[in-house]
Amino acid sequence: MKLTQEEKDARREARKEARRTEKEAQRIEAEKNQKPVDSLSITIEWKSSRTWGSNPHAEARVSFKDGTFERRTGYTASGCGYDKESTVIAEIFNDFLKYKLWGKTDEECKRSDRDWKAEGRAPYGISGGTYQDHQYRSFSGGIGTDCYYRISEFIGGKLKKIASGRTFDVYEYTDGK
Repeated sequence: MKLTQEEKDARREARKEARRTEKEAQRIEAEKNQKPVDSLSITIEWKSSRTWGSNPHAEARVSFKDGTFERRTGYTASGCGYDKESTVIAEIFNDFLKYKLWGKTDEECKRSDRDWKAEGRAPYGISGGTYQDHQYRSFSGGIGTDCYYRISEFIGGKLKKIASGRTFDVYEYTDGK
């Protein structure tokens, strides 16, 4: 039995869709299964750029609940017109704390522009839900560092600014659960 070109095209599209769905499921599973964090230290060094002014270069030091540690560098942001510091904080939160968002329902991850606690919804800076059959959860950057104090509370932790100077800032996130 010989397949027509239309049947071949339909099978090819079905295989492509199956691969996309599997890749999406693996991404979500990896995010849900991140190692639980006990504390997270974020050190930001501000470096001058002729074009973009001061740019943050961040390092994350993570202490996991299982007693292991990790240090990761390379977080940076450049450009203008947005909050660069919250952008590197968002990248770090996405790399290590996204599992906390997967513990929330789609409804809880919907942003509240009024009183997020009273409504049982997420503060500004959290995105989550389902869009075009894709589930997602993430922390947003460029929104202002102050948002991350409320975001940390929402995911069950606490963020503190523990040091700052002309060319550096240090934050510490500790898990409350």
